[in-house]
Amino acid sequence: MLGSQAVTQTKPIKLKKMSEFKKVTTDELTTILLTLPNGIGSTATVLQYTSPKCTKFIRNIKQWDAVKGKDVKIPFTDEIRKSSNVPIIVATDYERNVVNQLNRENLPETEYKKGINTMPIELDESINTFAGKFKGKGVIQYRPNPNPKLKVITNFYLNKNEVLKSELPDVLPVPSKPKNQGTKKPILWRKLYIENIKQISIQGVRYENTECSI
Repeated sequence: MLGSQAVTQTKPIKLKKMSEFKKVTTDELTTILLTLPNGIGSTATVLQYTSPKCTKFIRNIKQWDAVKGKDVKIPFTDEIRKSSNVPIIVATDYERNVVNQLNRENLPETEYKKGINTMPIELDESINTFAGKFKGKGVIQYRPNPNPKLKVITNFYLNKNEVLKSELPDVLPVPSKPKNQGTKKPILWRKLYIENIKQISIQGVRYENTECSI
């Protein structure tokens, strides 16, 4: 007879649940996002295609104009598109985030000076606080996830050809910090037209907008 052998019990492997994948149009995605439950502090990931607001002329470069007899600015007439894969937090409140940050920095809440909302989102058709409409177009508002372990992946395209940011002419907007928050560490807040969403993974489903392209 064979001697008795010890039986080693192995814990079952937990498989990561795969997100459901759906291809949708801009209108379909708008309807879906308007009807999602709030889920306070819900995280998501959005792949967005946007057009940076570039300067009309290339900075710091001039060329000789024989007719005018002087150096003139060079107009920028090409197209730049930006692809950003951004981890985000939705269903969160901007003002509360600013006040909480002031408290963390031991600063008085009066440091926050409420500014003018230049893009007020209408939430009449929405059952949540992060998706709505602005001038009839679907929009989401979100806070980029501040977790340092989560990185934003950005790519640039010049006339639909992918290029390095360093290869672009000097026409991109210069980022600036909010002047009214009063915080040492700024609270970033973004609003994005749903037509500029290529993909969004939210509440266990990944949606791809078939009408959004670079």
